Amino acid sequence: MIVLSDKEKFIIQNRFALENNKRMTLEESGRHFGVTRERIRQIEKSALRKLERNAQNTNLKILTEFAKALLEKQGGVVQNEHFKKLLMQILPNITKQEIQDLHLALVLDPDIYFESNTLKYNPFWRISSFSPKIIKQIADASLKLLQAKKQVIPVDKITQKVNESIGTNFEVKTVENVLRVIKECKFMENGVGLYAWRHIHPRTLRDKIFYIFRKEKKPLHFQKIASLIKNSNFDSKNVNTQAVHNELIRNSSFILIGRGIYALSEWGFKTGTVADVIEDVLSDGAPRSREEITKAVLDKRHVKTITIYLNLKNKPQFVRVGRDKYTLAKFAA
Repeated sequence: MIVLSDKEKFIIQNRFALENNKRMTLEESGRHFGVTRERIRQIEKSALRKLERNAQNTNLKILTEFAKALLEKQGGVVQNEHFKKLLMQILPNITKQEIQDLHLALVLDPDIYFESNTLKYNPFWRISSFSPKIIKQIADASLKLLQAKKQVIPVDKITQKVNESIGTNFEVKTVENVLRVIKECKFMENGVGLYAWRHIHPRTLRDKIFYIFRKEKKPLHFQKIASLIKNSNFDSKNVNTQAVHNELIRNSSFILIGRGIYALSEWGFKTGTVADVIEDVLSDGAPRSREEITKAVLDKRHVKTITIYLNLKNKPQFVRVGRDKYTLAKFAA
């Protein structure tokens, strides 16, 4: 920093949050000196050129070579926040301030580029040989595939399709890191989807309930559903247990199958009483044993076995045939 004027030093320290300073925007720096944002940009650019000329002869070179090797190992491009996580995994004792210092060191390296936040991309790092044109090719091909399929796709499958589409041979790690850069993409446990899809980025309470059911893949009590929604941190909206219960009650996509326990109708569950479910099981006319009926009902309802037995014994629409089999009364006539 000794090669910089006081003004240049102040701007660089605050623009890059060095020495525990809070990061200042161009506009904030401009107000501090009573000049325009563009003038601050010019001063910053000039100061970085000075630092770049001197950085090649300092210990910063060692640090940037390490970071450059990490970038290359990741395929030549890494989203900024993901890059920080990788650094903290490899260098567990590195502090947030040291990461900010490294940010400046990397900016000074002529072989590494930092791309700022845009409408389409998150901030990211790239090596000079990995051009924005390549990133755009991968991004466009990936988005086209996801928009066409409308479902979450594993990264290795996306890589395969992208390579086929644009005639390249990118590694999975490279495509994965480009996908992390794209703001439209959302990483899931089983692959990558788009934030625009409600089934992976729920907006309404109903969306969130669907999301929880599909993630858990089993019937759940309404209180458990509310708890899982709260813990998922979808957004800052408060989750009310009663509101969750009300949504489950009024929406036909959710079926009550036990005391406070709900499931998705798309899983084959139907509305109705236990007797209704037994009728459905016996609707083909084939007599079934009590055990067969019980198993079939328990697949669709969370009820006590005795409840099923009492329905078979007391409801007039069911008749016993043979030693231990039941059918519908209309078939026994």
